[in-house]
Amino acid sequence: MYSYEQMLTELELLKNTYPNLMILQEAGRSLDGRKIMEVVIGNPDTSRHILIQSTIHGREYMNTRLAMKQLGETLKKYTYGTYHENSYESLFEQVCFHILPMTNPDGVTISQRGLKGIRNASLRSILETCRQNDLGRVDDEISADMYWKRWKANARGVDLNRNFNSGWKAYQGSVLPSFERYKGEWPESEPEVQTILKVAENNRTVCTISYHSSGEVIYWDYGSTEETLEADRQLAKLVSHITGYNMESSVQSAQDAAGCSDYFVLEKNIPSVTIENGKADCPLPMEEFGPIWKANDNLWPALAEFMLQDV
Repeated sequence: MYSYEQMLTELELLKNTYPNLMILQEAGRSLDGRKIMEVVIGNPDTSRHILIQSTIHGREYMNTRLAMKQLGETLKKYTYGTYHENSYESLFEQVCFHILPMTNPDGVTISQRGLKGIRNASLRSILETCRQNDLGRVDDEISADMYWKRWKANARGVDLNRNFNSGWKAYQGSVLPSFERYKGEWPESEPEVQTILKVAENNRTVCTISYHSSGEVIYWDYGSTEETLEADRQLAKLVSHITGYNMESSVQSAQDAAGCSDYFVLEKNIPSVTIENGKADCPLPMEEFGPIWKANDNLWPALAEFMLQDV
């Protein structure tokens, strides 16, 4: 298991190793007081900012491991590495990446440690109520241990990827806080979602990428039209080419609304795709990481190069 604490330790190590190549800052706080960390690499003064957010669903923490390895490899190659005959240094001088490696640290902690991982007594009470509400509705035979392992939501039972203000009103999921599919009392009610939006709004964001699991598909086509649709198509084609995952229309496959990519495409006209890494049910087993890394190894320099060509 890749934990919140392990991520913090590795981020500090990278900051100390590459002090001139990355900015490490707290972008926000979760309900249980955990830091939502943001890493900035590249040129902050550029007009091309790319947002990568990972692990908005607690049980999908394998994607944090992926984002952290991508970060470490990018920093190692920054000075001498090349991609398609372009140096990493020249690529990242013209783009800026904002990486949120774990946007739902409370959800990850619940999936990994269960109820005891949450420090706030009021939040623990909410979580206990979630379990009681879900009994019978989901599976009355499921053990408490397995119930927490399957946790997707944040620490008050809101599915963060159903809390964005795009299709929120029409979305029908769980009517009560739950381990999944409860959209919250109002759109953007949760601090984790507010953090993602703040990072995007504070920068000249030209595309967003969301890491999820699983299915090995690239979700795109959230219902946009004309220029935004074509830009989203080209972004999805690039990500599909790099990862080897198939493209799948979110509209045609009737995916749930009120998600992160939906919001940026439909409300902000920013091309965005969702990458579903892995094959198994979440939490993914560790043996899945090798193929996931192989699929995503060159994604960041490819995105940088793509954004320069797309001017």
